[in-house]
Amino acid sequence: MLSDVHDHLYAVEDPDAVVAESKEQGVGLIITNAENYETALRCVELAEKHDIVRAAVGIHPEYALQVPESEIDQVERLLSNERVVAVGEIGLDYKFATTPEEKDRQKDFFQKQIGLAREYGLPVEVHSRRAHRPVIEILAEYDVPANLHWFSGPLKDVIRGVELGFYFSFGPAVLHYESYRAVVDVVPLDRILLETDMPVRFGGKEARPWWVRDVAQFIADVKKTSVDNVLQRTWQNARRLFRV
Repeated sequence: MLSDVHDHLYAVEDPDAVVAESKEQGVGLIITNAENYETALRCVELAEKHDIVRAAVGIHPEYALQVPESEIDQVERLLSNERVVAVGEIGLDYKFATTPEEKDRQKDFFQKQIGLAREYGLPVEVHSRRAHRPVIEILAEYDVPANLHWFSGPLKDVIRGVELGFYFSFGPAVLHYESYRAVVDVVPLDRILLETDMPVRFGGKEARPWWVRDVAQFIADVKKTSVDNVLQRTWQNARRLFRV
């Protein structure tokens, strides 16, 4: 069974058609990640509509610089919904936060949402760009299960994340950047998940959930195992982390 644990289903032109095609292609789980309260509502709506879809709700670090802090309280009201399986997409992004004040604001949003995840017994879906070390250091302070989405290193931070028991989701980027081979190599198979970050484009086309099959093949090549084993293990990992 195929699983795409990190995408943005609401952002495609026809989510219903994507879900229908995904089911035909053997996808059994899609976790659509929010970026703010508005998209969190949309994630929940899609999760309630489609049996293979679940929602992660949270405020992306880019939006942490744009929305009032009270939006965290709005997101919290969605966490008791049975179709919500994680707090996300949350984290740090120093492409957008360039001043100390902006970095502090992102950190504040990140820590408060990790706290909510701990309170509600949910894992976190974590974004990190140009901020890998700070993300690891903050997560290390909390006893919260975490999936590090599209985490590219450096390797010492990947290894630290593995030591802390975090999961790492890999998407189509591994097929385009050779540097990911070393990252995949050091993450144990029982901590690997599959994602697409749909609708991010690769090769000029929007990613789709069933593309995780190609990602699994890449991981199988690195791990010197079968693609079926990778698909089975990542399916089990997703079910264990997100309790679905």
